[in-house]
Amino acid sequence: MSDPRQLALQIQINERASLNNFFVSKNNNKTIQILKNVLFSSKKGAQMFIDDFASNGKTYLLQAICNDYSSFKNSTIYIPMQKAIILEPSILAGVSELDLVCIDDVDLMNKQREWEIALFNLINECYEKECHLLLSGSINKLEVMPDLTSRIKKMEILRLETIDDDELLEASKAISNNLNIEISDKNMNYLINNSKRDIKTVFKTLSKLEIESLERKKSIGLNLIKEVIQSF
Repeated sequence: MSDPRQLALQIQINERASLNNFFVSKNNNKTIQILKNVLFSSKKGAQMFIDDFASNGKTYLLQAICNDYSSFKNSTIYIPMQKAIILEPSILAGVSELDLVCIDDVDLMNKQREWEIALFNLINECYEKECHLLLSGSINKLEVMPDLTSRIKKMEILRLETIDDDELLEASKAISNNLNIEISDKNMNYLINNSKRDIKTVFKTLSKLEIESLERKKSIGLNLIKEVIQSF
């Protein structure tokens, strides 16, 4: 179950996110398998960092892990630093009492001294209390205090690789199936070829198409795809 602070922080999580519908490319199969083996075993207190430099799906992955882990009656919280960075670092106080803490985009804490100290303390607390801690961001972008950098680099570092072009159509079709929307292969190829070629952009575009299709009560054709692409 999600921690009540998730609601109090007004941080929404994609309730449909699940590892069951996360497209696992051949480049990322090993990473996903390690995550599953560690988080869904009897082992406690794992500390891992998902290194994702190029928008390869880390946010969806963290939310999927939170949802799936919660389904086994475990307590979890997902904290996206894109929204949390404007809040007080004290929101991390006590979260080590949970079973799983996921913090997205930790490199946004760069040169935010109070946040850096709060994360450093949380890493220690999670270790002591055997709470799983899963961080994500870009290792190369980290510019935090040396002690925190050292702690993070001692974690198990798992890298999310870019989905190859030959798998991008398959990944896009998997996303559309999960969203229950129908798009022909021809139109899907148009979407891919006329958008930024990364899975985050594809997911964002398809999610917007789902909303527009429902609101307008019409199927998704080429004109609507063009309109949504141009809106970004």
